[in-house]
Amino acid sequence: MGIDVIEVAGGRDLADFIRFPYDLYKNHPIWVPPLKVLAAREFDRRKNGFFKKCDAALFLARRNGVVKGRIAAFVHHGYIDYWKVPLGFFGSFESINDREVSRALFSAAADWLKSKKMADIRGPFNFTSQNIGFLVAGFSQPHTVLSPYNFPYYDELVKDAGFTINMEMNGYYGDVLEHYVFPDRFMKHYNYLAKRYNVRVRGINLKKIRDEVTTILAIANDANRGDWNVPAGESEIDSIIKDFSGIVDPDCVFIMEQDTVPIGYAIALPDVNVIIKKLNGRLFPFGIFRIKLGVKKIREYRLWGLGLIKEFQNKALDTLLYYHIFHVLSEKHARLEASWIREDNYKMNQALVNLHMKLVKKFRVYQKKID
Repeated sequence: MGIDVIEVAGGRDLADFIRFPYDLYKNHPIWVPPLKVLAAREFDRRKNGFFKKCDAALFLARRNGVVKGRIAAFVHHGYIDYWKVPLGFFGSFESINDREVSRALFSAAADWLKSKKMADIRGPFNFTSQNIGFLVAGFSQPHTVLSPYNFPYYDELVKDAGFTINMEMNGYYGDVLEHYVFPDRFMKHYNYLAKRYNVRVRGINLKKIRDEVTTILAIANDANRGDWNVPAGESEIDSIIKDFSGIVDPDCVFIMEQDTVPIGYAIALPDVNVIIKKLNGRLFPFGIFRIKLGVKKIREYRLWGLGLIKEFQNKALDTLLYYHIFHVLSEKHARLEASWIREDNYKMNQALVNLHMKLVKKFRVYQKKID
């Protein structure tokens, strides 16, 4: 039988869209089911600030009335205004291993973007912060917090639909306690850089969390400036604060300043997926307490973000941020995954290798012309 693709308007269709990954990955040994309350909020156009600057459409693929796949397509007005290029995006892709299904979904996304006068389609970019790409290597590794996990066949499905590789990213893993060694010569190097560029690294002020998040987003947007980046904006700040409020470890968030001007940041998040996996997507009635009580016991962390504004890149100042992250995590006897390091970012990849991190994952983003 054929595939029916419909645009989700709400109601049962939206519920099916949100529920589908739970059915697709049911009993999967690695995949971590997201908390259902957060999954619902991700696609709530009133609560997710992402939708304030995007036109988006969600699509479901059914065969004989049974859901077989889903996809989202969106036009990011902040990206269009900044880069002046007709580029649209896809995300939230999930599908059975069936090319008829995946072709129908990718066609629906491309047709919708074409109706919005987009010339190219790129993805996957999802509606949660920095959740980018398909996993293409490292499927036996843990599914860490705020990172994608998918079946190996996704790479074949997206290429079958005519996409080519746009960008590859690496994920590294290391035992911080085992390899945390900063000799005296490193500390001399640290002090030399701090003095030469008149910089200092500080922790965040939780009493001014909105200001701190705004500062970090501004740095990140500048650090990632390029036609590949989708800049975060003011409309997303409240959503980001909500998403991170229950999982952030303030000891592991740092801002670098020159005088009083912010120029860099680093964030390592406790991998709450270790706890969430046991909840099977259910936050209530006791899940919230398990998370709050369990966060302080977590010894798995993910380096979620590290960046310097363009003016201060390629000056080795990132080593100061690495030092503070590794110093704190060594005291916690923690292990660290550092993900989404662009493959063409040679210096950051080399820095992680020099810190004895092992390459364990690869992610891909794809693109194609819209016919």
